Amino acid sequence: MRHLALCLLVLLTLGVTVPQAAHASTGWIGDTIFVPVRAGAGNGFRIVHRGLRTGTRVEILEWEQGADWARVRTGDTEGWVETQYLSRSPIAQVRLEQAQQSAQRLEQQLATAREELASVTRERDQLAGRARELDQTLNARGEELEQLQQVAADPIRLDRANRQLNEEISLLRTELDQVRAENSQLRNDQTFKGWMFALLTIFGGMLLGWYFKSRSGRQRNSWV
Repeated sequence: MRHLALCLLVLLTLGVTVPQAAHASTGWIGDTIFVPVRAGAGNGFRIVHRGLRTGTRVEILEWEQGADWARVRTGDTEGWVETQYLSRSPIAQVRLEQAQQSAQRLEQQLATAREELASVTRERDQLAGRARELDQTLNARGEELEQLQQVAADPIRLDRANRQLNEEISLLRTELDQVRAENSQLRNDQTFKGWMFALLTIFGGMLLGWYFKSRSGRQRNSWV
């Protein structure tokens, strides 16, 4: 009666499980009980394990369809258990534990993702601040460049004005040299004219002297 009640409980809770022969797979001990593991397929065989707790994961080595016993292995223990205590899918408690573990993993992943998002957000904010600083620096450098261009334009204009002034100075020097040459020539002409005037004066004086001398001589002759 106890076995029948447990079997009905397992069937109502987990659904009907059809035992069948299969290769090595995974199974779980159903219900909150301790299932003994025997050396053979029957209650007459010795117990090799005093009891596997509900939810224990086992490896099914042999489970023929319709058989009351199945050969399983868990850890270093290998033996036979009644198929009414076996299920090919985890029981609700195991599924709940797995769901809780999965939820914990998801929570951890979510926390990690949030930390990464916060880190990326901080990095983005830092990069945005850096970009603003670079933009301000670029604008300042642009203004400095404009000032430098203006300052650089003044020497160019000064250089052009200096060249033009040098050309004008050169022309003035040329004209000055010409004026000096003409002045020197005029001076030479005036000196020559002065000498000529002096010579003419002397010569005229000599002529006048000779004239008056010859005239006085004639007057003396006429008196005699």
